[in-house]
Amino acid sequence: MNLELNRRTFLKRAGQAGGLILAGGTLESMLAACGGNVSTTTGSASPTVGATKVANAGLKQPGNLQWGADYVSGAPYVFKDPSNPNNLIGFEVEIAAAMAQLMGGIQQTQVEVCYSNLEQALLGNQVDMVMNGWEKTTDREKTELFSEPYYRYGQQVIVRKNDTRFANVVPKTVADLEGYTVGTGSGYKAETIMLADKKIHVKSYTGNIAFTDLVQGKLDAFFLDFPIAAYYILGTGPGATPIPQLKLLGDPIYVDDYFVGFNKSNPNSKLLLPEINQCFDILKKNGTLKKIYTKWQLMNSLQSQIGVM
Repeated sequence: MNLELNRRTFLKRAGQAGGLILAGGTLESMLAACGGNVSTTTGSASPTVGATKVANAGLKQPGNLQWGADYVSGAPYVFKDPSNPNNLIGFEVEIAAAMAQLMGGIQQTQVEVCYSNLEQALLGNQVDMVMNGWEKTTDREKTELFSEPYYRYGQQVIVRKNDTRFANVVPKTVADLEGYTVGTGSGYKAETIMLADKKIHVKSYTGNIAFTDLVQGKLDAFFLDFPIAAYYILGTGPGATPIPQLKLLGDPIYVDDYFVGFNKSNPNSKLLLPEINQCFDILKKNGTLKKIYTKWQLMNSLQSQIGVM
């Protein structure tokens, strides 16, 4: 059983809009450093007969939609298929394929970038866009444009099943975690939320997020993105294994959205952004996004609030 989560290490909000090239290295080496390859093609799709076709102007490479993401332990967003590591799977992989189909059956390529370097890659025009559980923040809005939301999520509390302290607790805010030691990822939005409450003892993990610490009683709870909790705790999705000692406590709280990010200073972004929005509008209305989210057990009542039908 794999109780370790080595999800993307988020860049701290402070300094997030810093230099494009890391000291002592090139942008190309930065892109390759995480997954070992600069880009990985995840395939293309043939257009459905009679389907609405969306234009594909603004691509840095005509006929190829290149989206930045981190597949290293990136479930359920984008990750290597456990049964065939040559293939990428994940709900965002399926979204990218659906958009490519709408855009005339063009190719779509996931460009591997460590999560903490995604903004630098975007602002360096190494990708057309970023789609990787990407959140809209005040700092990012200074340099980025954002699509309409494609998934509405919340922060999820995770506890041990046999912990009687939480038997009658239905979390509404992080105040319900006061007095406890709670784990999350360094740089996660969940970390920011909890650090604002000085009565919570926050344990931030950089790199490996050890759910074993919660199983072994070293923590009282975890608090992080619902999609991560659904995959690693409930065991939803290909290759996932549930952790039987743990459970999700209540529904997700602190609702927010995932967006596609574009480089504001790149003139191509103003062409591509409305086309991606058109794709999302179609995929929401024709049931494609609902089908994808249902498959990955991520569909819930929150999605109707952003037009997913």
